[in-house]
Amino acid sequence: MSQVRAQVLHPVDRSYTVGAGLAGEITKKQTKPAEDISGIACAPAGAGPRTCMVVDDEAAGAQFVTLDGTTLNPGAVIDIAGRKPPAAALGSPPATGDCTLGQGAYREMDGEAVAYEAPDFYVTGSHGCSRRGREFKLSTALLARLRPDAAGTGARVETTYRLGDALRTADTVGPYFLKDLEPREGGKPLSGLNVEGLAVVGDTLYAGLRAPVLDGRAFLVSVPVAALFAPGDGPLGAKPTTIPLALGSDAGIRDLTALPDGRLLVLSGPTRNGLAVPYTLFLAELPSGKVTPLGTLAPLDGDEARGKPEGIVRLGPGRVLVVFDSVLDGGPREYAVAIP
Repeated sequence: MSQVRAQVLHPVDRSYTVGAGLAGEITKKQTKPAEDISGIACAPAGAGPRTCMVVDDEAAGAQFVTLDGTTLNPGAVIDIAGRKPPAAALGSPPATGDCTLGQGAYREMDGEAVAYEAPDFYVTGSHGCSRRGREFKLSTALLARLRPDAAGTGARVETTYRLGDALRTADTVGPYFLKDLEPREGGKPLSGLNVEGLAVVGDTLYAGLRAPVLDGRAFLVSVPVAALFAPGDGPLGAKPTTIPLALGSDAGIRDLTALPDGRLLVLSGPTRNGLAVPYTLFLAELPSGKVTPLGTLAPLDGDEARGKPEGIVRLGPGRVLVVFDSVLDGGPREYAVAIP
């Protein structure tokens, strides 16, 4: 593994541009620039531009984007969380849990990942305590399914709380649900669970966890899509499956994307802020969880040195697009990745 890990991946195409209008946090007074892009997913390539969706973790929803060659053109913004809990959300809201400061304000969705499985996009909140405030915000406990309309200017939105049920009852990782993500000053890390990757393969949804990481293993939690979005306010009617991925010490899942053959491309990175853990691409087989390292992304430099890889999408055979947090408009870059 170490020999493959040593392969450093540099961008092969930096010419990608983003049109005007990619939105970050939207307040009553302004729409802030998108500087916290945390996920991207696209419908399969066809004859024309690809329909994609991105999420900014400071926003209340997600945004359509059209990928046309090397240009990303922002489209409609879809509000998911709203200003108060959606009355039609399926399942029941989780309890506050063990977040140190208890219940926080209902605000941003803290959207962390996007997935696509025809004909729907899926967007998830982090489902964890807030990293800095150590609060539980109900707005982050939503999973949404969005079906684009024919014009591509809107979507039918369904929301559910049942991904929280799956995380809370999952083997191995369930005890870390709604625990603090970062240690208090002088305290021990609690490795609180939070979601940063999402993929849907057929009728199964896979949530990729940034934390906890136990004995060098990060985790996927899989659950049937139908159970997540079953009518009514009852609890999840299915048993989730926990799949360990041997990504290395302190390396959690930062994003997922499904490949055409049903395997997953996994982006790993530090499970907590401040850890010197590289961002690495892995190939994961399902349901075994066997992983093959594909290479490590070289850090950005110059004015974009703070950028953190947060989203991946397959462009074609051996080609991957990566978007970054802490870079204006996500700083999209293309990488060549040999996928066996």
